[in-house]
Amino acid sequence: MKFVVERGRVAIVEYSLFAKDTGELIDTTSEAEAKLYRKYVNEAVYEPDVVIIGEGRFFQGFEESLEKCEVGVEREFEIPAEKGYGPRDPAKVKIYPRRMFEKQNIRPEVGREVRINNEVGRILAVEGGRVIVDFNHPLAGKVLKLKIRVVRVLEDLVEIVKYLVRRRLRGAKLDDIKIDVEKEHGRVVIELPREFRVGRDIQYAKTFIAYDILKHIKDVKEVAFLDRFTIDELRG
Repeated sequence: MKFVVERGRVAIVEYSLFAKDTGELIDTTSEAEAKLYRKYVNEAVYEPDVVIIGEGRFFQGFEESLEKCEVGVEREFEIPAEKGYGPRDPAKVKIYPRRMFEKQNIRPEVGREVRINNEVGRILAVEGGRVIVDFNHPLAGKVLKLKIRVVRVLEDLVEIVKYLVRRRLRGAKLDDIKIDVEKEHGRVVIELPREFRVGRDIQYAKTFIAYDILKHIKDVKEVAFLDRFTIDELRG
């Protein structure tokens, strides 16, 4: 059955984003599309994304387009710059003396990304003793084309939690994520796959996972993580 997706629901989404004027592929969940447009990256994970409708994780035009979609139907949308990455701002193009870069052992080259005063920009031109840096987003001012399909909307609580976990642990297998739901207490217990149990960043990931679940699943009041180890695992 076709139906427009609702705000607050968790959906599995395929999409490809292009710059309209050049046809350049900007981002995609499809390995085939990445290879077709010569944007394939070996280390990248290509799979449908987990999206909470109306969460605001994507830019405005993406979110608005998603709310117009029907499950299982591929749609294409044209997104104006003001609902994409914003219009270009001439005030964000600034000129610096070349010696400023040389003092930091930075060779100013056109296209190079630099950080100045906690802002990231790209060098537009090197003209004698001056360097012109553009702090606009690379896609600012561009009209975008979005090809998108909502594969399905998740209904089962355990499945929703698994996908929210995997959203923060890219590459994790759903079958390796163990979920126990204690409905009477509004509690969810999560056991992560073995390869994600230790590591410097895992506590940050757990915090974000818990936040996502508590914010977007109304029946869950508490999230707990179960860490289980064997002597063989600890010996490596």
